[in-house]
Amino acid sequence: MIIGKIVTSDNHITYVCQVYRPREVEVEPSPADYAFGRFVRIAVRSGSNQALSASDHQASDAYAVGVIYDTILLNPAFGSPGPRLSNEAQLDVFAPDYRAEQAVLVSMLLLGMVRQQNGDQAGCHSVMHGVPPLSLELGSEVLAMTDAEVRAFHFFGGQGGCDPQPHVHVGYLPHLIGQRNSLLPMVTLRIIDQLERLFPQNVSLLSIVKRNFAWRLKVEPAR
Repeated sequence: MIIGKIVTSDNHITYVCQVYRPREVEVEPSPADYAFGRFVRIAVRSGSNQALSASDHQASDAYAVGVIYDTILLNPAFGSPGPRLSNEAQLDVFAPDYRAEQAVLVSMLLLGMVRQQNGDQAGCHSVMHGVPPLSLELGSEVLAMTDAEVRAFHFFGGQGGCDPQPHVHVGYLPHLIGQRNSLLPMVTLRIIDQLERLFPQNVSLLSIVKRNFAWRLKVEPAR
């Protein structure tokens, strides 16, 4: 599912995506597609300054992985000095730009990068957790990740994701915890909940991590 496109960034690892509005795409994204804690991916193309379109996602062999941690609703009608001359039914005819001013923005934190080996999207993956070396491009489309893609991002084994019994790995956790944002601790717990569902064989280990992190959240504010 294509959620929207990148419109700005705060720094190298935090980006803002504008969610596509009705009639901008064939299938309009629902709120569940850009929900709090949702994993997303954005294609990365080195050596080019052009924004990535939908067709480029199939050709790109690398993509950055991020997580949605905040949502902002832009409404130009809020705080306006007076009523508009056109009612809601007339806005599309007399003030079409007004609709374009309304937007849903979601903030994303990058957690790593995935490279397809030999361009085989169905095969092995080279996964890196942490700060991606390449920046993203304005206009790049943001896609919601499937459960299979989230699992592949957390598969670490002897052969970089081709291991028939890979183990779960959350190497970006120190990077995530180190960010200064009040919502990111809740995102961390949300991520662990998702991994418990996707990796039932590692529930006991993930439960320990979640309990330790939840305890840390309770203790740190009291310091």
